[in-house]
Amino acid sequence: MRLLARKRPKADPAAPTTARLRCRCAPGSPPAQPRRPPTDQSPAVARASKRAPLRSALVPFKVSTVVPAPLQAPPSLEVPPTVVSDYAKRNPGTAKHRFRRRWLGLDIGSSAVKVVELSRLDESYRVEAFAIEPVPAGSVVAGNISDAGAVGEAIRAACRRAGVKPRHVCAGIRNSAVVTKTLEMDATLDDRELEAEVTREAERHIPFPIEEVAIDFEPLHLSARDPSKVDVLLVACRIEHVAQRQEAADLAGLSLDVVDVESHAAHHAVVHAAENRMPVAFADIGVATSTVMLVDGESAITREEQFILRPDALDDPHAGGPRSGHVVETPNLDSLLALLTRLLRLVLLAGQVESVDRLLLAGGGAAIPGFTERAAKHLGLAVEVADSFRGMAVSARTDRASLTEHAPALFTAAGLAVRGFAEVRS
Repeated sequence: MRLLARKRPKADPAAPTTARLRCRCAPGSPPAQPRRPPTDQSPAVARASKRAPLRSALVPFKVSTVVPAPLQAPPSLEVPPTVVSDYAKRNPGTAKHRFRRRWLGLDIGSSAVKVVELSRLDESYRVEAFAIEPVPAGSVVAGNISDAGAVGEAIRAACRRAGVKPRHVCAGIRNSAVVTKTLEMDATLDDRELEAEVTREAERHIPFPIEEVAIDFEPLHLSARDPSKVDVLLVACRIEHVAQRQEAADLAGLSLDVVDVESHAAHHAVVHAAENRMPVAFADIGVATSTVMLVDGESAITREEQFILRPDALDDPHAGGPRSGHVVETPNLDSLLALLTRLLRLVLLAGQVESVDRLLLAGGGAAIPGFTERAAKHLGLAVEVADSFRGMAVSARTDRASLTEHAPALFTAAGLAVRGFAEVRS
C-alpha cells in the first residue's frame, strides 16, 4: 500500500553546492544558524510539534493497547494535513477490506479439485471465491496422487476460474494416509523437551522409519487417569504423501503453507456449521470414500471406509451433485445407507455416546435427490445438508445462489481455509 507523502523540491544541478544543503545560503554569506525552539518549550516538545501525524484512514482492527495522547502543536506552527492512502481516497467505503488476510483451502479429491478462499476480519469470515475443477480419471486414487501434472493443471484451472492468486494455502491429506496416536506425557516438560520426547515415542508407535515420516503433535489436556500427565495428539504420515501435494501445488504455481488431515479440517467446519448444538454426527459422502464423524465440542471421533458411489449418481464436478431429475439406482443407495449405519454405530461406541439426534451430510453425495429424506427415515435422525458457510459474509463478486448449491461439496475445502487462520493465531 502506497502512502502519499509530501515531496521535497528537486535540487537544481546548476546551483552552487551550498544550495544542496539543508540550510540554503547565498554564496559568500555566513551559514545560517539552525533554528532553535522557543525558550518556553523543551527540545523534545519542539521536535514533536514539527512532525506530521502519520494517521492513515485505513484502520482495520481495534488496538487494545493504551496509546498516550499525541502532543499538541503550538498555534504558531503550521501542522501539515493528515497523510491518507491513495486507495482510501478512491474507495473510502471498502478501504478497510484491503487489510483482510486470506487463506485458500485446497481439497484434492478423486473426481475434482475444490478451492475456497476465505478472508477474516476480527472473528468474522467472508467468502471471497470458490471453484470446482474436475481431474482426469485415475489421477487421484484413494487419496494418492498418481499424476501430479494433471492435478496441478486442475488446481491452476480452479484458481483461474475463481479469479484468485493465493498467497496462503492449506491443503488436506486423506485420513487413511495418516497415523494418529494419543500419548501420555509428563506435564512438567517444556516445549523443547516435549518435542524430543514425542519424537522418541513416535519411533515406537509408527510402523515406518522415522526419517521417512512427517510428524506433528499437539498437547490436548491433562490426562483423566493421571493429573501429572498431559494427553498429546501425535499425527504422522509418510513424507511422500506430503511431497505429492507439494509437487502438484508447485506445478500450479502455488506454495503450500499448511498440510492438515482432512478430518481435522472438517472438524473445524462442523463446529461452525453445528451452531454449538452438540454432540452431532457428520457424514462426508465422496465419490470413492465415505467418512462419518462424531463431534462433541473439541473432541471428534472419525471412521472412514472406501465406498465407490456409482458414477451416474453424480453430475459433473462443476455442479457438485446429480443431474436434475436423475434418480440413483436403489441398490446403490441401500448399500450407502447400510454403510452409514455401520459407521455411525462405530463412532457412537468409540465415543461412549448412546445416541445423537442430528446428522449433517456433506460431500457430493449429499446432493443426491431424495437421499436426505431416505437417510432420515432409515437412521431415525434429523438429517440436514451441512453448510459450512452459515453466518459468513459473501463477497460481492461471488454468486451466493451458486455457493449455496455447491456448499456440501465445498465443506472440506472451507474447513481447510478456516484451519489456515488457526495457524496464524498459533
